[in-house]
Amino acid sequence: MPHYFFDIKDGRRLVDPSGLDCENDAAAVERARVIAIGVSLDRPAVDPKRHIAVLNADRAEICKVPVYSRPA
Repeated sequence: MPHYFFDIKDGRRLVDPSGLDCENDAAAVERARVIAIGVSLDRPAVDPKRHIAVLNADRAEICKVPVYSRPA
């Protein structure tokens, strides 16, 4: 099963040191969407640059998933 990393970026980068195994790229993007929801709940401030970078095992970015702020 392929291995992916999910770094949080918002001007600075929070590196995912361990990553997760996912079935394929699409499953990794879905996992990033779940992570993005958790990040938005933990840090609800509006930041249009904030996103989850989905990286493959070689740490090449394959997708960006935006992190939206929690609705008021």
